[in-house]
Amino acid sequence: MHSIKKNYIYNLIYQILLVVAPLVVTPYVSRVLQPAGIGLQSYSGSIVSYFALVAALGTATFGPKVIGTLQGDAEGRSRKFWEIFVLRLAMTLMAFAAYLAYALFSEEGDGRTIALIFGLQLFGMIFDVTWFFQGMEEFGKISLSSVAFRIANIACIFIFVHETTDLALYVLFSVLFPVAANVSLWLYLPKFLVRVKGIHPFADLKTVLQLFVPAVAIQVYTILDKSMIGWFTDGTAQNGYYEQAEKVVKMSIAVVGSLGTVMVPRLSQKFSEGDEAGFQFYLYKLYRCVMLAAIPMMLGLIVISDVFVPTFFGAGYEECVLLLCIFSLLALFIGLNSVTNAQFLVPTNRQNVFTVIVVLGAVVNCAFNLLLIPRYQAVGACIASVIGEFVVLVAGLIYVAKKKLFRVLPIFATSIRYWIGGAVMFVCLYFLKGVAAASVWWLIALIAIGIAVYALSLFLMRDALFLELCQKLFGKLFRRKAPAAAAGEDGGSSAPAAAADDMAEPSVPAAAEEEKKDAEGGEETK
Repeated sequence: MHSIKKNYIYNLIYQILLVVAPLVVTPYVSRVLQPAGIGLQSYSGSIVSYFALVAALGTATFGPKVIGTLQGDAEGRSRKFWEIFVLRLAMTLMAFAAYLAYALFSEEGDGRTIALIFGLQLFGMIFDVTWFFQGMEEFGKISLSSVAFRIANIACIFIFVHETTDLALYVLFSVLFPVAANVSLWLYLPKFLVRVKGIHPFADLKTVLQLFVPAVAIQVYTILDKSMIGWFTDGTAQNGYYEQAEKVVKMSIAVVGSLGTVMVPRLSQKFSEGDEAGFQFYLYKLYRCVMLAAIPMMLGLIVISDVFVPTFFGAGYEECVLLLCIFSLLALFIGLNSVTNAQFLVPTNRQNVFTVIVVLGAVVNCAFNLLLIPRYQAVGACIASVIGEFVVLVAGLIYVAKKKLFRVLPIFATSIRYWIGGAVMFVCLYFLKGVAAASVWWLIALIAIGIAVYALSLFLMRDALFLELCQKLFGKLFRRKAPAAAAGEDGGSSAPAAAADDMAEPSVPAAAEEEKKDAEGGEETK
């Protein structure tokens, strides 16, 4: 059985690189390409995403889940790999043909050039087999290929992109290197596959289509907003502001959500084995990890946004300050939603419920986009995105509470220390940020101070999860183990306290029982 701790680290690197690689060059690119250039790239990317959605057809969610249940069956996983691959191949070729027609008949000029370049990204989906390695819990291989090609991408951008007229080169590099990383993963496939005969690519089409509908809905409130900004505003600058603010928040979301991705195969396995205790162990672990990471990120982005934006993006991006403050709420909302929806409803075969909830959020998001974007432009799209995610969060938790699938109150009761630590950090940064003028070094100092204050607060409050993570990450520096009774005194869950490793799993629903201790601070939970 693969180590969740190692997989978390591997996947954390992978997820961060997907958004941090652009962030590494963003201070440079934002100054070179200006909001208009960034906006054109953002708008064109949103359009190709619709065709990519059709090409994937829900297999990005279905693939890891089904492969995770077949890890020990070489013939079964090989058969399923080829069935999913052939299905994706057929859908990608159809989507690419349709997109090519769209790109060729679009307006002449930079827009058509950028659209055609993005077509390479769509065609490259044929070689994307990351879903298979996620299901096999082989996140190290994904991270290795991603790191190498992302570094090459960054190097090429700095070497060749120097003027606003170099936008096409910037997009080309951003498209080709991720495709090359996916192609490199095929070198590892022979180790995991055996010869099979008589595959049926459309055998799981019904299930895949069920997952395709929520994927469309998710796309509505992650991509449609960019398209609508382009439709309802003049020029591409508003798209540029929105894109840059979103990039920053996506980094925090990647950090928060990376553990959830590596948990999907394990949760699917526990559910298929009927191991309810093990399933709840990891589920509660996920919720608490999300709270620990998302709360300080959200509050930190809000308090230092007026220092971060001019330092990171440069002059001309002042509108991103308000956008970043609003967007920061998504770090918490999306983190919690990923656990309730992708890590609970999908592994427990409740795709239909997942679909209804996500479609509800998409409808709300689209309605607010239509209402707010024409008047408030990028700010309106930002508000609509947050409202949509909040609706999804509330709907998901109401469902699990009414069906009594697991208790909701402990999820929030165990986060009290994180809110206190986050509030202390917020106050400290609020009064400190005006001490010096905005600069790169002062921004780095503020981030370091925020992390230190938050960590110290959790240490003084003896938060069990934080202490356990410190032991696992910095064990050699801690000569004395955290008191064994810390979890009991903290009232925290031994499930989340085991956060990034698969130590001994409980023989009873230990996670739920121990989480109850925190919830009993004010009232008895049922």
